[in-house]
Amino acid sequence: NFFVAITKESHLCHVIIASSDGYFMKRIFEDSKLSKTSDFYAVDYLNESDIKYWLTHLESESAITTLKLSDTQINLIWKYIGGSVWEVSHLLDKLSNCAKNSSISNDLLNDKIQVMINKNGARFEHYAGICTKKLLLLKEIHHISEQKNSFKTLDLKALADKKAYDNMTLQKELSTLVQLNYLAFNPTTSMYQLQGKSMFYGLNKFVESMPDDIFVKTD
Repeated sequence: NFFVAITKESHLCHVIIASSDGYFMKRIFEDSKLSKTSDFYAVDYLNESDIKYWLTHLESESAITTLKLSDTQINLIWKYIGGSVWEVSHLLDKLSNCAKNSSISNDLLNDKIQVMINKNGARFEHYAGICTKKLLLLKEIHHISEQKNSFKTLDLKALADKKAYDNMTLQKELSTLVQLNYLAFNPTTSMYQLQGKSMFYGLNKFVESMPDDIFVKTD
């Protein structure tokens, strides 16, 4: 094993691996036999105070001089987008192009945010298709995510009770959701969570659109 050879055996260097795929990190962590000689560091989204500081100081932090956000607008961005740096940056770029006298309306901001949420809702719709098992899984993830930020596989036990999944098929489905960036996975805690607030609201929109009679039976 290359990592073992250059670290534990030859003591030549340290190895640093970065990936957005938690399952890949888990495999590297375990297959390299480094679980007792290495550390895992989770790089998370920015917290609320950092995001609000950034959005309050756009000129000094992002060289944006054509846009100033109100406290209400900053709170709205935090509520629906959270600490996702790329999504916030992408949103700021669109808002800057629409600003007049360095300001935008709340309605415009809401419209731009809803476009992002709708796209995530459409992603869930495309993923599930007409597969009742996937619909059940997404509905259960949504239900859990309404109550807490992260969850374990055991929290989805109701799906096994409904005979929608067994342990192997559920783990495979969760792995796919991680690889597609619907979910994030922490390999040291075995915890899952949706990929950001906009993903939660996208899932929320998709679940609300489900017909009431769609779960009459599982496929």
